[in-house]
Amino acid sequence: MTIDRHDVLVIGGGPAGSAAGFWLAKAGHDVCVLERKAFPRDKTCGDGLTPRAVHQLRDMGLEPAIAAHHHRHDGLRAVAHGITLELPWPDHPVFPSYGYVVRRRDLDQMVADHAAGAGATVRPSTEALRPLVRDGLVTGAVVKDKATGGAREIHARYTVVADGSLSRFGRALGTARDKSYPQGIAIRGYFDSPLSADPWIESCLDVHDREGRSMPGYGWIFPLGDGTINVGIGLLSTFKGYKDVNTTHLMTEWAATAPARWGIDPDAMLAPPTGGRLPMAGSVNPKVGPNWLIVGDAAGSINPFNGEGIDYAYETARMAADLIDESIMSG
Repeated sequence: MTIDRHDVLVIGGGPAGSAAGFWLAKAGHDVCVLERKAFPRDKTCGDGLTPRAVHQLRDMGLEPAIAAHHHRHDGLRAVAHGITLELPWPDHPVFPSYGYVVRRRDLDQMVADHAAGAGATVRPSTEALRPLVRDGLVTGAVVKDKATGGAREIHARYTVVADGSLSRFGRALGTARDKSYPQGIAIRGYFDSPLSADPWIESCLDVHDREGRSMPGYGWIFPLGDGTINVGIGLLSTFKGYKDVNTTHLMTEWAATAPARWGIDPDAMLAPPTGGRLPMAGSVNPKVGPNWLIVGDAAGSINPFNGEGIDYAYETARMAADLIDESIMSG
C-alpha cells in the first residue's frame, strides 16, 4: 500500500473543506483535500450567499469571478399572513450590502479549484474510509480511489474533518450530535421563472397546501438570474410529528401555492428534488481532539433560525486553518 504524507489532511471538499485547504495552502503548508464525489457535484441548498458569506469569498479573492457570472441580490423579501416586507441588507463596516445566488455545483467547484490554485492537493473521487490513530493521535486516513478501487494511506500531522452533516469520519473519532438541540430538514428543486432576475431572495413564513391547511416550516424562492429559481422548504425537529413529515409532499404543495408572480409550474420541476438533514446550533461535539478538529456542517455549524450554513462553513474553516497554522509555526 502506497503512503502519501502531508502537513494537513482535510476530509471533505465542500465549502468548509475547500476553504480550509485554500487558507492552509496560502499560508504555505502542504495540505491535501479529499472529496468523495467528482466535481461538479450537487448539494441540497438554497444557493443563497448572504453578505456574511460574500465577505469570506471576497477575502479568498473569488468575488470578481462570482460577480461576473452570477446573480446579485439586494436583500430579503419576507412574506407572511398577507404582509410583504422588503428588507435590504444593511450597511455594515465589514460585510457588503448585497449577496449572490450561485448554484452549489458551480460554487463548490470554484472554491476547490481556487484551493488547488493556491497550492493545495485536491483529490476528488477519493473517499476517506477510516481514520488512522496511533497513541491517541490521528495520523491520517485510509482512502479509496473510486475510479480504480485501490486503497492507500495518507499520513498527516493534522486532520480537518469537513465531511458534511453525516460526518462518518467525525463519528469514527467520537463526535456525536446532541439530540436536545434542533435538527433541520430541507428539500429543494429548480423551476423556470419570469422573475429569475428579481433583486430579492424571498422567504415565506406561513406556508399552506392547496386545501388551505397550514404546513410546517418556511418556504424559500431564490432567483438565479439565468431563467431559473431555486425553490425549497425546510422545517425544524421542534415541530411535533417531525419524523412523520413527507418532505416530497411539502415540496409539491409549496411549489403549487407559492406567490403567483414567480410563475411556477408545479408540474415542471427541472430535475428531481433533493433533500437533506441539517445538524444545527453547534450541536456536534467534541469540536477538537489532540491534532484534529471538525468544521462546517460536520460540526453542526448551521443557523437554527434560517438553516443557513455556508457562511459558517467558510468561517469555521478559516479559524481551523489559522489554528493549525499557528500550531505548525510554533513547532
